[in-house]
Amino acid sequence: MKKDIFLLTLIMSLFSGIMSAQDIDSIRLAHILKNLKLDKTKIKEELCIEKKMPNVEDSYIAVIPVVLSQEEEDYVFTVQNYILITDSNGTIKNKYLDPTELNSDAVYLRSFAIDTGLYNISSNIRAFGVKADFVGSSKPNPYAYGSISMYYPEGKTLKKVLDQFELDSTRGEWDTRCNGEFEDDHSYIIIEPSKTNNFTDLKIKTISVTTINEEVKGECNSKETSKTTYKTLKFKNGYYH
Repeated sequence: MKKDIFLLTLIMSLFSGIMSAQDIDSIRLAHILKNLKLDKTKIKEELCIEKKMPNVEDSYIAVIPVVLSQEEEDYVFTVQNYILITDSNGTIKNKYLDPTELNSDAVYLRSFAIDTGLYNISSNIRAFGVKADFVGSSKPNPYAYGSISMYYPEGKTLKKVLDQFELDSTRGEWDTRCNGEFEDDHSYIIIEPSKTNNFTDLKIKTISVTTINEEVKGECNSKETSKTTYKTLKFKNGYYH
Protein backbone atom coordinates (compact mmCIF):
# COMPACT_ATOMS: atom_id res chain seq x y z
CA MET A 1 0.00 0.00 0.00
CA LYS A 2 2.79 2.44 0.88
CA LYS A 3 4.40 1.79 -2.49
CA ASP A 4 1.13 2.61 -4.24
CA ILE A 5 0.76 5.82 -2.23
CA PHE A 6 4.32 6.83 -3.06
CA LEU A 7 3.82 6.19 -6.76
CA LEU A 8 0.60 8.20 -6.70
CA THR A 9 2.47 11.05 -4.98
CA LEU A 10 5.23 10.78 -7.57
CA ILE A 11 2.76 10.93 -10.45
CA MET A 12 0.99 13.92 -8.91
CA SER A 13 4.35 15.63 -8.51
CA LEU A 14 5.37 14.91 -12.09
CA PHE A 15 2.13 16.32 -13.46
CA SER A 16 1.72 19.25 -11.06
CA GLY A 17 3.09 21.70 -13.63
CA ILE A 18 0.41 20.74 -16.15
CA MET A 19 -2.36 20.91 -13.57
CA SER A 20 -1.33 24.42 -12.48
CA ALA A 21 -0.77 25.80 -15.99
CA GLN A 22 -1.63 29.48 -16.41
CA ASP A 23 -2.84 30.11 -19.95
CA ILE A 24 -2.33 33.36 -21.82
CA ASP A 25 -5.11 35.33 -23.50
CA SER A 26 -4.77 34.84 -27.28
CA ILE A 27 -5.61 38.46 -28.16
CA ARG A 28 -3.16 39.79 -25.58
CA LEU A 29 -0.51 37.37 -26.86
CA ALA A 30 -1.00 38.63 -30.42
CA HIS A 31 -0.43 42.22 -29.28
CA ILE A 32 2.62 41.20 -27.25
CA LEU A 33 4.21 39.40 -30.20
CA LYS A 34 3.53 42.39 -32.45
CA ASN A 35 5.25 44.69 -29.95
CA LEU A 36 8.19 42.28 -29.67
CA LYS A 37 8.31 41.90 -33.48
CA LEU A 38 8.01 38.13 -33.17
CA ASP A 39 5.72 35.65 -34.85
CA LYS A 40 4.38 32.42 -33.39
CA THR A 41 6.95 30.29 -35.22
CA LYS A 42 9.66 31.91 -33.09
CA ILE A 43 8.14 31.03 -29.71
CA LYS A 44 6.95 27.99 -27.74
CA GLU A 45 3.30 29.03 -27.70
CA GLU A 46 2.24 26.06 -25.54
CA LEU A 47 4.61 27.29 -22.80
CA CYS A 48 3.44 30.92 -22.84
CA ILE A 49 1.70 31.95 -19.62
CA GLU A 50 0.41 35.03 -17.84
CA LYS A 51 -1.01 35.97 -14.44
CA LYS A 52 -2.71 39.07 -13.11
CA MET A 53 -0.53 41.05 -10.72
CA PRO A 54 -2.44 41.15 -7.42
CA ASN A 55 -0.83 44.38 -6.18
CA VAL A 56 -0.86 46.58 -9.34
CA GLU A 57 -3.92 47.74 -11.27
CA ASP A 58 -4.30 46.65 -14.92
CA SER A 59 -1.04 44.72 -14.95
CA TYR A 60 -0.26 41.17 -16.11
CA ILE A 61 2.96 39.21 -15.77
CA ALA A 62 3.71 37.25 -18.95
CA VAL A 63 6.36 34.67 -19.82
CA ILE A 64 7.15 34.31 -23.55
CA PRO A 65 9.69 31.54 -24.35
CA VAL A 66 11.65 32.42 -27.51
CA VAL A 67 13.04 29.41 -29.40
CA LEU A 68 16.80 29.49 -29.85
CA SER A 69 17.05 26.00 -31.32
CA GLN A 70 14.64 23.16 -32.14
CA GLU A 71 15.38 19.57 -33.12
CA GLU A 72 13.04 17.32 -35.09
CA GLU A 73 11.85 15.80 -31.82
CA ASP A 74 9.36 18.22 -30.27
CA TYR A 75 10.80 17.78 -26.80
CA VAL A 76 14.36 18.75 -27.77
CA PHE A 77 14.76 22.51 -27.80
CA THR A 78 16.36 25.53 -26.16
CA VAL A 79 14.46 28.66 -25.14
CA GLN A 80 15.18 32.07 -23.67
CA ASN A 81 12.35 33.81 -21.81
CA TYR A 82 10.95 37.27 -22.21
CA ILE A 83 9.59 38.26 -18.79
CA LEU A 84 7.04 41.04 -19.28
CA ILE A 85 4.51 43.16 -17.47
CA THR A 86 1.69 44.32 -19.75
CA ASP A 87 -1.68 46.04 -19.46
CA SER A 88 -4.94 44.33 -20.36
CA ASN A 89 -4.44 45.22 -24.05
CA GLY A 90 -1.00 43.63 -24.22
CA THR A 91 0.90 46.91 -24.25
CA ILE A 92 4.29 46.24 -22.66
CA LYS A 93 5.11 48.22 -19.51
CA ASN A 94 8.23 46.30 -18.44
CA LYS A 95 10.41 44.09 -20.64
CA TYR A 96 13.28 41.82 -19.68
CA LEU A 97 14.98 39.18 -21.83
CA ASP A 98 16.32 36.66 -19.34
CA PRO A 99 19.89 35.72 -20.37
CA THR A 100 19.55 32.19 -18.92
CA GLU A 101 19.01 29.58 -21.64
CA LEU A 102 16.76 26.65 -20.73
CA ASN A 103 17.41 23.31 -22.42
CA SER A 104 14.87 20.55 -22.96
CA ASP A 105 16.07 17.10 -23.99
CA ALA A 106 16.15 13.83 -22.03
CA VAL A 107 14.91 15.95 -19.13
CA TYR A 108 11.89 17.64 -20.69
CA LEU A 109 10.93 21.27 -19.99
CA ARG A 110 7.22 20.72 -19.44
CA SER A 111 5.78 24.01 -18.18
CA PHE A 112 6.22 27.38 -16.51
CA ALA A 113 4.21 28.88 -13.67
CA ILE A 114 4.10 32.40 -12.23
CA ASP A 115 4.29 32.74 -8.45
CA THR A 116 2.89 36.03 -7.09
CA GLY A 117 3.47 35.21 -3.43
CA LEU A 118 4.24 37.87 -0.82
CA TYR A 119 7.92 38.18 -1.70
CA ASN A 120 8.47 41.57 -0.04
CA ILE A 121 12.25 41.51 -0.41
CA SER A 122 13.02 45.18 0.32
CA SER A 123 11.36 48.50 1.13
CA ASN A 124 8.59 49.03 -1.47
CA ILE A 125 9.86 46.08 -3.53
CA ARG A 126 7.65 43.04 -4.05
CA ALA A 127 9.16 40.38 -6.28
CA PHE A 128 7.48 37.54 -8.15
CA GLY A 129 8.72 34.13 -9.20
CA VAL A 130 8.75 32.19 -12.45
CA LYS A 131 8.92 28.45 -11.93
CA ALA A 132 10.23 25.99 -14.53
CA ASP A 133 9.06 22.38 -14.37
CA PHE A 134 11.23 19.55 -15.81
CA VAL A 135 10.58 15.81 -15.99
CA GLY A 136 12.64 12.83 -17.14
CA SER A 137 11.41 10.02 -19.36
CA SER A 138 12.96 6.97 -17.69
CA LYS A 139 10.59 4.61 -15.88
CA PRO A 140 13.26 2.69 -13.91
CA ASN A 141 14.97 6.00 -13.00
CA PRO A 142 12.14 8.50 -12.48
CA TYR A 143 13.30 12.09 -12.20
CA ALA A 144 11.64 15.49 -12.03
CA TYR A 145 12.54 18.87 -10.64
CA GLY A 146 11.26 22.41 -10.42
CA SER A 147 13.26 25.63 -10.15
CA ILE A 148 12.36 29.26 -9.48
CA SER A 149 13.76 32.56 -10.72
CA MET A 150 12.72 35.82 -9.06
CA TYR A 151 12.22 39.33 -10.51
CA TYR A 152 10.88 42.75 -9.62
CA PRO A 153 9.97 45.80 -11.78
CA GLU A 154 12.65 48.48 -12.11
CA GLY A 155 11.99 51.41 -14.45
CA LYS A 156 10.80 49.99 -17.78
CA THR A 157 12.58 46.69 -17.31
CA LEU A 158 12.85 44.04 -14.59
CA LYS A 159 15.61 43.17 -12.17
CA LYS A 160 16.45 39.50 -11.71
CA VAL A 161 17.51 38.59 -8.17
CA LEU A 162 17.33 34.77 -8.09
CA ASP A 163 18.36 32.45 -10.93
CA GLN A 164 16.96 28.93 -11.38
CA PHE A 165 17.04 27.94 -7.71
CA GLU A 166 15.90 24.33 -7.33
CA LEU A 167 12.80 24.11 -5.13
CA ASP A 168 11.59 20.55 -5.70
CA SER A 169 13.05 17.30 -6.95
CA THR A 170 11.95 13.69 -7.21
CA ARG A 171 14.37 10.93 -8.16
CA GLY A 172 14.57 7.19 -7.80
CA GLU A 173 15.91 3.88 -9.00
CA TRP A 174 13.78 0.74 -8.94
CA ASP A 175 13.01 -2.50 -10.80
CA THR A 176 9.62 -1.09 -11.94
CA ARG A 177 7.88 -3.67 -9.75
CA CYS A 178 8.83 -2.96 -6.12
CA ASN A 179 12.49 -2.99 -5.13
CA GLY A 180 14.12 0.40 -5.18
CA GLU A 181 14.86 3.68 -3.48
CA PHE A 182 13.26 7.09 -3.98
CA GLU A 183 14.16 10.57 -2.78
CA ASP A 184 11.70 13.44 -2.70
CA ASP A 185 12.76 16.98 -1.72
CA HIS A 186 10.40 19.95 -1.34
CA SER A 187 11.62 23.42 -0.40
CA TYR A 188 9.75 26.47 0.84
CA ILE A 189 10.85 30.12 0.81
CA ILE A 190 10.42 31.96 4.12
CA ILE A 191 10.86 35.73 4.32
CA GLU A 192 13.20 36.50 7.20
CA PRO A 193 13.19 39.69 9.35
CA SER A 194 16.96 40.02 8.86
CA LYS A 195 18.46 41.85 5.88
CA THR A 196 21.68 41.85 3.87
CA ASN A 197 22.53 44.90 1.76
CA ASN A 198 19.00 46.25 2.42
CA PHE A 199 17.35 43.12 0.99
CA THR A 200 15.46 40.60 3.10
CA ASP A 201 17.20 37.28 3.74
CA LEU A 202 15.41 34.22 2.37
CA LYS A 203 15.30 31.13 4.55
CA ILE A 204 14.92 27.89 2.59
CA LYS A 205 13.16 25.09 4.46
CA THR A 206 13.65 21.72 2.75
CA ILE A 207 11.76 18.56 3.68
CA SER A 208 13.52 15.45 2.33
CA VAL A 209 11.76 12.09 2.26
CA THR A 210 13.55 8.82 1.43
CA THR A 211 11.46 5.74 0.64
CA ILE A 212 12.99 2.27 0.35
CA ASN A 213 10.85 -0.52 -1.13
CA GLU A 214 11.71 -4.20 -0.74
CA GLU A 215 9.79 -7.24 -1.87
CA VAL A 216 9.48 -9.83 0.91
CA LYS A 217 7.50 -13.04 0.37
CA GLY A 218 5.50 -11.52 -2.44
CA GLU A 219 4.69 -8.35 -0.52
CA CYS A 220 6.17 -4.94 -1.26
CA ASN A 221 7.31 -3.41 2.02
CA SER A 222 8.17 0.27 2.32
CA LYS A 223 10.28 2.13 4.84
CA GLU A 224 10.11 5.91 4.87
CA THR A 225 12.38 8.38 6.62
CA SER A 226 12.36 12.17 6.49
CA LYS A 227 14.47 15.08 7.61
CA THR A 228 14.15 18.86 7.54
CA THR A 229 17.05 21.18 6.78
CA TYR A 230 17.44 24.95 6.50
CA LYS A 231 19.69 27.28 4.59
CA THR A 232 19.65 31.05 4.10
CA LEU A 233 20.06 32.96 0.85
CA LYS A 234 21.56 36.42 1.22
CA PHE A 235 21.57 39.29 -1.28
CA LYS A 236 25.09 39.96 -2.52
CA ASN A 237 26.39 41.52 -5.73
CA GLY A 238 22.88 41.93 -7.11
CA TYR A 239 21.65 38.34 -6.56
CA TYR A 240 20.50 35.99 -3.85
CA HIS A 241 23.14 33.32 -3.16
